[in-house]
Amino acid sequence: MFTTHDIARYYDLSEVHYRLFWNLQRSRSLHYGYWDASTKNFHEALLNINKVLADMASVKDGDVVLDAGCGVGGSSLWLASDRKCFVTGISLNESQVRKATAFAKESGLSNQVKFEERNYLHTGYPAETFDVVWAIESVCHANNKKEFLQEAFRVLKKGGRLIVADFFKTNNLNSEEGEAVKAWANGWAINDFETGENFYQQSLEAGFRDVEIQDASKAIMPSAKRLYRSYFVGKPAAVIYRLFNRKVSGLASNNVETAYQQYKTLQRGLWKYGIVKAVK
Repeated sequence: MFTTHDIARYYDLSEVHYRLFWNLQRSRSLHYGYWDASTKNFHEALLNINKVLADMASVKDGDVVLDAGCGVGGSSLWLASDRKCFVTGISLNESQVRKATAFAKESGLSNQVKFEERNYLHTGYPAETFDVVWAIESVCHANNKKEFLQEAFRVLKKGGRLIVADFFKTNNLNSEEGEAVKAWANGWAINDFETGENFYQQSLEAGFRDVEIQDASKAIMPSAKRLYRSYFVGKPAAVIYRLFNRKVSGLASNNVETAYQQYKTLQRGLWKYGIVKAVK
């Protein structure tokens, strides 16, 4: 069972991969991106998912947004700059908070954005603080996704919107299929994925209304393929690294394998990329 410490540690260990293969310094994004007719390249896809989610959640000028699992702050900064929001980004990883804060200062957005080391299951913020709770590929790390939904509901103002983009395993997987998906999840310090159907039901039980889940698997497929191709570049280097670093963390050594597993399991239809929106 991965702990919050394991999750934070995973992002420390895997940051080099994001820098090499995911254009991290420029994109400031740790997510798949969203490809549509307007997208010309990978960098645009990474930014485009912000626009897609902001439009779906009707994010507007002056909204107060909680970016739950903010990474190095890419989405928070985009929301502040493009939608003129006031954003609080939270992460379990102190290094990410530090980098995101530096990026905000560099971008001249420190008056609109702040970053803090907090757990999105127990944020410590007062009830009804935010207009929007935003989470891209972060809720998957929660062992109990309903805890996240309950906390999101608590901190949202009445009429506030929840927007989540994440991975959802397919219903009724057999033993082999379930193990294949879980092997990928574990490589990213995720204990297991939830099904879309269960997440939908848990959202209703947490108190949300107008819950919708959109299957966006086709929109992230080019990014999944890019990650898959990076496996063949990174695999030889990973093998050599392990030979000389016998005590390397499993979180670090397994990360390369997930680049292969995530694409193959997506091809087999064992998981979907879902975008969830709901209203308090």
